[in-house]
Amino acid sequence: MTKELIRKKGTQNPEKTKPTGAAEKKKEEKKVALPESYTLNSMANYIAELKGFSKKEAKEILETVVNLIESGVLQGERVPLGKIGKIYAKVKPATKARMGRNPITGEEIKIAAKKASITPRFTFSKGFKEEVLKAKIKK
Repeated sequence: MTKELIRKKGTQNPEKTKPTGAAEKKKEEKKVALPESYTLNSMANYIAELKGFSKKEAKEILETVVNLIESGVLQGERVPLGKIGKIYAKVKPATKARMGRNPITGEEIKIAAKKASITPRFTFSKGFKEEVLKAKIKK
């Protein structure tokens, strides 16, 4: 009778237990070699093989992510890209016209005014910079 009570309280037969969650996902993932070149198509093919998507679905997912990043930057947001860094748009202020001097001849010249401009910028994270120092780079 005590064996029946133990079974009822939640101990299971080890033969009937199944791996769940992360252990099950690791078994499903395949070992896939990294792409030789990092183009949109090669990355889509890699994701398709790794996760079991069709190549078309993987390419659509990548294009959606790129479009999402682009729209975030165009709205003026700093968009984080995982552990790599952040991409954003920086506004360069306008400059006034001014007088300058040619360093060789000493002649005074007029430097034209510049309009304000917006340029895309990318800042790498500290962790990524440290990882790059350890990287094996092809020559």
